[in-house]
Amino acid sequence: MKKFLTPVKVGLLAVMAAAGFFYAVSSLQRGNMSGDSYRVYAVLDDVLGLAKRSRVLMAGIEVGYIESIELVGHRARLNLRIKKDVPLFKDASLSKISESLIGDKLITLSPGKDTQNPLGDGGQIVNVYEETGVGAVFQKLNGITGDIGEVTKSLKSLLGDMERKDSIGGIMKRMNEIADNVTILTERVNDTVLRGSAKIDQILGDIAGVTSGTRSRYQDILDDIHATSSDLRRLVNNLNDIVGQGGNDWKESVGGIKETLEKVNRSLDNLDHISRKINEGDGTLGRLVNDDKLVDKAEGVLDDVSSVTGKLARLRTEIDLRTEFHIREGALKNYLALRLIPKSDKYYLFEVIDDPRGSVKVEKTCVSPEDCRNGGTQSITVTDDFKFSLEFFKRYYFLGLRFGIIENTGGLGANLFFFNDDLEFKLDLFQFGTNEFGEDSLPRLKLMMIYRPSWLANHVYMAAGGDDFFSLASDGHDTFDYFFGAGLHFDDEDLKSIFTAVGVPSVP
Repeated sequence: MKKFLTPVKVGLLAVMAAAGFFYAVSSLQRGNMSGDSYRVYAVLDDVLGLAKRSRVLMAGIEVGYIESIELVGHRARLNLRIKKDVPLFKDASLSKISESLIGDKLITLSPGKDTQNPLGDGGQIVNVYEETGVGAVFQKLNGITGDIGEVTKSLKSLLGDMERKDSIGGIMKRMNEIADNVTILTERVNDTVLRGSAKIDQILGDIAGVTSGTRSRYQDILDDIHATSSDLRRLVNNLNDIVGQGGNDWKESVGGIKETLEKVNRSLDNLDHISRKINEGDGTLGRLVNDDKLVDKAEGVLDDVSSVTGKLARLRTEIDLRTEFHIREGALKNYLALRLIPKSDKYYLFEVIDDPRGSVKVEKTCVSPEDCRNGGTQSITVTDDFKFSLEFFKRYYFLGLRFGIIENTGGLGANLFFFNDDLEFKLDLFQFGTNEFGEDSLPRLKLMMIYRPSWLANHVYMAAGGDDFFSLASDGHDTFDYFFGAGLHFDDEDLKSIFTAVGVPSVP
């Protein structure tokens, strides 16, 4: 009997083990949440790195898995199974991120804030954010490398030798010749200005002498003119009496003398009138002889002109061009900056920015008062508009502080300088209160490191950093990005050389 029971027990145990194994396999295939979960789906452009039963996370915690992946048209549909105790809403978002450096991907969810409209079984997650793949980045880098090769090839053909007028070498030779000519011209202008200043000082001295030391002499001359005109008038009157009392022959013989004397009399009257106006201070000559304030005003005007021209001569201008490649956005951000520098420790900055994120406009619409109280429906419009910055900078030793308008919003900034300004750290803090999507958020923080090698005369520099750090800690849109780039810097001397070589365009 024992020999019979032992094989039976072994057989029953094997049957039970096989049944348990098949049950476990079927449970894994169906998923351990089939009874306490619901399905949602999303449509992506690329699901490379994702697989069936890949994890779905929320805040780093697994809340579901990928049930299946289907091809719908030219896009991929992800069917997700989510735990029932994890609610999702209409404004929920889905992101595909890298799990490791070897290319594995996983799905993260954000539940959304529209608690009045839950996302039911079979609902679609509309807000999808896909991370740019390493392959796409390398593809863009390959394109940039090809462009750099074309540029170097073009530069090689353009440089040529120094004798060719259509080469950069020839242009540089011409620019050196023009610079030498400008130097000679400025020296001549300086000599002319110095000689002119000496002449102006001499003229002012003469005017001062006329209006002060020699005024008494001019007064004596005027008195003599009055006395002489009186004597001549009496002489003319006597001659008129003599001519009037003579006969006809005498009248005819001296008639010409009488006419001449009448003209002399009229001239003396005019001379007396002019001398009286000069003595009373009428007219330009009268004011020059009698008014001490005239010279003071002339000297004041010369001082004002000298002050204005001195400030303009000290004002320096700098132009800065910078391009940044944003990794997650996969696009270029371009800057054109103008600095007006009245002093070495401060400047005014005007900047035009071409941002690949564009200008975001958020509009809310609602169909009823209750819908308005619940937030309504948002529509987001992105336009490719330029952004502007206008800032004031003041430097204290190695620290520089800025404030003004940064990318169309009020903001603050700081700059730290090291190694004779070869190394610079730049911080921008702007977009306070709400982000560009109209959501309450922390300010937008941008950090950047700039290296200006002195062996390139600080004309070329490299930059790298990150943008919108605080968005990583917010519940809204994740707009954090990191970037690298380069820029060109021109000062007054560079601009003078360029304008001298190519000329200033004229307005037709």
